[in-house]
Amino acid sequence: MKVERPLITAPGEFRWRPVEMPDSPEPRKVRIRTLVSLISPGTELRLYRGDPMVEEVWDSFADIDAATTEGMGVLPEYRVTGRNQGAGAKFPVSCGYNLIGEVVEIGSEIRTLAPGDRVFALARHQPMVDALEWQAVPVPEGVAVEAAAFGYLPTLGLHALRRGGFTPGLNVAVIGLGLIGFGAALVAEAVGARLACLEIDPVRRRRGAAALPGALVLDPTEEGFEAALMDRFRPFGIDIAIEAAVGSAPLDLGMRILDDQGRLVAIALHPEDAGPLLAADFYNKQASILGTSNAPYQDPALRLTRFTSTENVRYLFDLHLRGRLPLEAMHTDTYPAAEIASAFADMDARKRDMIGVLLDWR
Repeated sequence: MKVERPLITAPGEFRWRPVEMPDSPEPRKVRIRTLVSLISPGTELRLYRGDPMVEEVWDSFADIDAATTEGMGVLPEYRVTGRNQGAGAKFPVSCGYNLIGEVVEIGSEIRTLAPGDRVFALARHQPMVDALEWQAVPVPEGVAVEAAAFGYLPTLGLHALRRGGFTPGLNVAVIGLGLIGFGAALVAEAVGARLACLEIDPVRRRRGAAALPGALVLDPTEEGFEAALMDRFRPFGIDIAIEAAVGSAPLDLGMRILDDQGRLVAIALHPEDAGPLLAADFYNKQASILGTSNAPYQDPALRLTRFTSTENVRYLFDLHLRGRLPLEAMHTDTYPAAEIASAFADMDARKRDMIGVLLDWR
């Protein structure tokens, strides 16, 4: 059988192309009919524009035969990597990695899922996809489709908190309230952080203040910013700064606001010059700089690691059900899937702050 899916074939250009699927799913896979999929603006707009990105990101989306994401967060062996530089575009590319769908058929070896179940999958934008059983995370009753679509991206913030050695009650600052930073801030508050959110865009600040009434939301470029931050967190300062913005300035800001022996955890990808991180503050504060992507994307049943990406999604769904994590606050816009080109064009034009855009396939 064939289904039509969108590919980015040149900067700013979508083409719908057929993809072959077997008549029935393989024994260890389920077939999922897409309900909604989420556009991840940081990565997918760069694909759309043909911007320089870390080479392995371009490579993963240029593998247009792969419908699901494979092997994220796992380095198979030690290697000496190349210099930090952006790679050029590699068209055509697929796009998408956040999908909510309904199971319509199961393979002969499937035991935990059944037709009619709603699931989350790290899969490309397309109307139907086959995924391994462990890759399809059940969406609990009571979690709306529009909220469940945001179940994965905030796990980046959850993993960053773990990398930074978070324990409840520590002071956390999130730098940048785009989709990734906003999700990180929501998770930080849900797990008990004393929180500051630093964002220069007024629309994003208002959105953050509405969803996070207990947080201190500040513009780090305004006069009095430093005094406001110190007044809130004295006698101790920022223990963990999560950097989720673009460019060297947010990294520099993160280092400046840290308390003694604080930890700066970078989520944002930085193919550009990372700036003067190893300046006096780094040494005087005995700070730590930590890189992060996400927990390994592996079958949790193998017990190779305590936390996996899919188990993190399950945990965030549970926080949402308990009323502690308002995933729906990340949703800003919905487009019919057939209008994916318009959705990307509007996001690229920045007519408004479209950080949480869903494609509706129903």
